[in-house]
Amino acid sequence: MASSRTTLKELASILGLSISTISKALNDSHEISDATKKRIVKTAKLYKYRPNKIALGLKSGRTNTIAVIIPSVQNSFFARALYGIESVISNSDYTAIVCITKESHEKEVANFDMLSNGVVDGFIVAVSEETQTVKNFSHYEDAMNQGKSIVMFDRVIDSIPCTKIKTNDYTAISEATNNLIRSKRNQIILVSTINNLNVGKQRTKGYQKAMEHAGLSSVVLEANLDQIENVLKDYAENNAFDAVIALDTDASFAVYKVASELGKNIPSDIAVIGYMSERIAPYLTPELTTINQHSYTMGETAAKMLLAQLESKQNTDQTILIDSTLSQRVSS
Repeated sequence: MASSRTTLKELASILGLSISTISKALNDSHEISDATKKRIVKTAKLYKYRPNKIALGLKSGRTNTIAVIIPSVQNSFFARALYGIESVISNSDYTAIVCITKESHEKEVANFDMLSNGVVDGFIVAVSEETQTVKNFSHYEDAMNQGKSIVMFDRVIDSIPCTKIKTNDYTAISEATNNLIRSKRNQIILVSTINNLNVGKQRTKGYQKAMEHAGLSSVVLEANLDQIENVLKDYAENNAFDAVIALDTDASFAVYKVASELGKNIPSDIAVIGYMSERIAPYLTPELTTINQHSYTMGETAAKMLLAQLESKQNTDQTILIDSTLSQRVSS
């Protein structure tokens, strides 16, 4: 018995038949007799023959494979979204290839270049931070020109005519800000490490609009992961504030750490609303009030939309909103 996979050419040599005959038999063609089919199928199993999916895809124009391209799996949002995607794909005739960009435009482009050439039928993508910064989207346009379906989720490019799955970032932050204002907090600051992302910009605008509407001054502290704690400490040394909205997980952790170092009590001294996994937030001390983006649902929706487009062979240009919800806990 063979110890590794056998090629179609090798299988033809073993059976003494043509490649065409074997291919037709394995595809249950009526042109091949039942006895020959049984012999070919039995030998194919014995020698561990499996059809080359990529080669078949190049021939048929369809591989029943999709690519999921995300910035990270360490980020709990993308990990949960991936679970949502997988829950749909695993119950379909499709398989998924997962690629991690690590927020790199170059890696994102390389993934598209490698997979667009007959390897996958479509893409589910959360756009990398660097791609949003450099604003070079030609790889999306090239893929769509090759007939590939694309669904973007969370991190989207509005100018690309594809299906986009988003949360109501602007409205969600506006409502969170108003929630704090109603609880008599009037020195609310915003802390962010995602100021380069479209989602971060929308959240910031939502906060600023709510503060403006209430006649309050807005304060936005933005920095990268390495600097956000120092930026917040520097501000706190010379300015009073009674509430913080943290726009991402890293900013949320930074707020808790700085509050502890400054001897500030959450929520009596500082109320906090942040973004964090719903599985982690309840275990912080105190439990963190979060804006839940429902990432599993977002991933699930993205996968359903892509499969629908692939089956109908029609790409759509539409935006679907998944409403974020406020999970009220002790911190605010």
